[in-house]
Amino acid sequence: MPQPAEDYLEARVLAHLGLGADPGPIPAAASGSVRQLLTQLAPAGRGAPPTPLLALDTSPTADPAVRRTAVDRRLASVDASALAADFLERRRTGDPWWEWGRPFPLTAGTRSWLLRCGGPVEPVDGLLRRWAGAGRDEEVTTPAFRTALREGRHGPAVALPSADALLRILVPRLRRAGLLPPEHRVTLVRKVWTSAVAVPVRVPGRSVLVQSTTPAVPALAHLLHELAHVAEHALRAPDAALESRWRFDPVRSEGWALLLESLATDPEWLATLGLPSPFTAAVRETAAFTGLLDLQMFRAAVALDDELPPGATPVGALALTAGLNARLGIDRAPQALLQDAADGLRLRSYLAGFAWRDEALGCLTDGWGPRWWAAPAAWKTVRGVLAGDGDARTVLDALASRTAAGAA
Repeated sequence: MPQPAEDYLEARVLAHLGLGADPGPIPAAASGSVRQLLTQLAPAGRGAPPTPLLALDTSPTADPAVRRTAVDRRLASVDASALAADFLERRRTGDPWWEWGRPFPLTAGTRSWLLRCGGPVEPVDGLLRRWAGAGRDEEVTTPAFRTALREGRHGPAVALPSADALLRILVPRLRRAGLLPPEHRVTLVRKVWTSAVAVPVRVPGRSVLVQSTTPAVPALAHLLHELAHVAEHALRAPDAALESRWRFDPVRSEGWALLLESLATDPEWLATLGLPSPFTAAVRETAAFTGLLDLQMFRAAVALDDELPPGATPVGALALTAGLNARLGIDRAPQALLQDAADGLRLRSYLAGFAWRDEALGCLTDGWGPRWWAAPAAWKTVRGVLAGDGDARTVLDALASRTAAGAA
């Protein structure tokens, strides 16, 4: 049965997304854990109302070059020393500092996984040149790389389907796998030049999915990732306590989303979608290279946190940031890396999620082979482990156990 706090929680989240009216203060009868959950998911405005996080955007599509210039100008105008001081202050609030403010504490296993999730920071300039087909002396930078990926400039031009067209293909496919129950409603918010994002509103029951109206090669992989999050919202047991239904282990969540997203690198799975082969070839190449690039950029931001001594000063933080930028082999403003590092839990969750994804894929391929996604029993197993609120390791162990039993 829905708890009384759920109606309020739904209204509060929608208001925070710019999609509804603010329902007012948290009800006095709400329990402590529910209060924590509400405070984190949809913090109350102080003074002037906050800018809606995901308000509908009807502005005209901006030229990518103009947008890049605006971003560079904005970053250059930010005081790097002030950003470094702010980051150091965040690190003094807890140990590990990035766990502070969560409504539900992380399990010891997940915390340990997040603490050891870094890895060597390898230069990516060679990766960028290889992808772009550039010569040794040609400059290939991260902004140019990402813009080329988004616009589908992989040699010969490819036709880019709209996000709506991709959804019309992906959603029925995931419904047939049992990942998107029809009773779970999804509100679409369409914006220009934005990344896809999924937000739980009622678990299970309703999610908000933001999608870009701008056609792009990475859109297919991004939609798979966010639809995986929607599936995790939708597959929770409806009769469980509210706190249990909203308890999302970050490593498990990102690992599962990366697992579904990895289908974008599988040529056989892509061939089943009925999309033009030049586009799916671009999708596969883009997903593979952006995965490698993201891995190194996340590692760099985590290394900034891991390598800074407890008593570091802003000057020391900026010096380490410059050194990491040099080790990456690409021209990146120190402000950008500091901003990334400040989002510590998200970065660590992605890095640990890559390892979770690889282990989960190993279980599925051991049970059903490289075409595991064609086996209904594989999806049944995945649905079974996603329905509960177990942490990252518990869910992997359950997946391995059920896979072994199903394949026997």
